[in-house]
Amino acid sequence: MKEETITSETYQEIYTGLGYLFYSIAAVDGQVKPAEAEKLKELVNKDWVPLEGSRDELGTDAAYYIEFSFDDANDQAMPPEDAFARFKTTYEANKAHFDASLRELTFGTAQAIASAFARHNKSELGQLAQLSLLFKKV
Repeated sequence: MKEETITSETYQEIYTGLGYLFYSIAAVDGQVKPAEAEKLKELVNKDWVPLEGSRDELGTDAAYYIEFSFDDANDQAMPPEDAFARFKTTYEANKAHFDASLRELTFGTAQAIASAFARHNKSELGQLAQLSLLFKKV
């Protein structure tokens, strides 16, 4: 992630958007499977928390905003297309911070969530294709 002039609030915004993206991948087939939610939590701890050190005013690592927004969308039973639209808005507003490595990590996390339960299905592949197209517009 490009770190020049990026604030903790910007990280929180980006991570919140990513949580909605990952929810949209998990929920696109009608429900979030426990294996998908577990995979997300595993990847947040393994890949996203070590990425950079921003924290919110309570000292919480900003990467956990991925889980917060994923859980929020799931609790609200948000339509996956609405969650994807929220991510797209966040991405468009913060495109300069999505360098190649961040886009790669994002896509890898999305693929891992999609394959966490019985491999990819047609609807998950469609969401991954939308994400790929969005990232190619860079």
